[in-house]
Amino acid sequence: MTNTTTSKKSGAGLFSTRRALVLGAALAIGSALPVATALAQANSRAVSPAEWTKILDAARKEGKVIVYGTMAPAVHDRIVAAFNAAYPGIKMELVRVIGTAMTIKFEQERAAPNVEGGDAMLTADVRWAMDIQKRGLLKTPVGPNAAAWPEPFMKNGQIVFLGINPWVMNYNTNLVKTPMTGYQDLLRPELAGKVGSTALVAEVVTIWYKWLDDTYPGYLEKLAAQNVKMYPSTVAAVNSTASGEITANAFSVIPVDNALHAQNAPFKTVIPNPAYGFSYGGAVVGWAKNPNAALVAMDFLMSPKGQAAIVGNEEAASPLPNIPGSLDVRKLNMQLLDWDKATPESLKAFEAKWNKLFGAR
Repeated sequence: MTNTTTSKKSGAGLFSTRRALVLGAALAIGSALPVATALAQANSRAVSPAEWTKILDAARKEGKVIVYGTMAPAVHDRIVAAFNAAYPGIKMELVRVIGTAMTIKFEQERAAPNVEGGDAMLTADVRWAMDIQKRGLLKTPVGPNAAAWPEPFMKNGQIVFLGINPWVMNYNTNLVKTPMTGYQDLLRPELAGKVGSTALVAEVVTIWYKWLDDTYPGYLEKLAAQNVKMYPSTVAAVNSTASGEITANAFSVIPVDNALHAQNAPFKTVIPNPAYGFSYGGAVVGWAKNPNAALVAMDFLMSPKGQAAIVGNEEAASPLPNIPGSLDVRKLNMQLLDWDKATPESLKAFEAKWNKLFGAR
């Protein structure tokens, strides 16, 4: 990862790598599962070599898998390239669909059995996957890598948490001469009218704003007074920061920022202290038209090669040890999103506050 600043404190805020991952997993999925339940779910993901061969053969006959994802375009590109190289007889199509558009698309396809659509998802908005899981509409991932996947990074045995990703902020280094280190710097008087962020395009964005409001009481009111420009996507906000349309941006992820760093843009990424993070959830839908290929794809994402494609160059931390490029979480004082605590009721109440502050923009 290039051109990145981590604002940190020494002492209790730092984790050891393994402890951080285990703790992070517990925060991401809620309470730890009972041992008997965890073992049962792990065993349900294990299949015999003969059965896995049958799945692979059926996947090759299907010939392709369609995945809807919300990851950064560069991450999608790495995943597709790595998967297609590993399974040349199965073509992965990874379509970027953001926020509620993914939910709507999947629901429309489920209601139209003759329409070929998404077989699996990679989404930051895990709530919908949790909802349809309760209705029995997800498939259990199986395969050699699925069986060995760390149980704390599974949600009820069917939704796979594929790493840990911190939310970051960024700024244009041509326009900001005094380095920025955290969210408070966005309140500098000279930045009024020059700060950007992402609108409430997805539930996970709402959760981030609520965390910001809870962590820094009164901060959102001050941020709103800066006349923040809201963008319809993280990519749009980041590109506007790099181009100088805005001077600083409050909401991003490292993979999106790295695309600009690769172009040598006048651009700096900051991981605030404290930071807030999340995990993308992977799942196979029960109405998949290419179900075997979808199972192979999900198993691949849990493999070392799949994880290397996801983490890239220190863009995320892998639940697996010794993955090249995995983010070193020992450097971060980071809290992780807990979907069990981010209730729809609390978010609805917060959205009313956000809309009052930022909705006109």
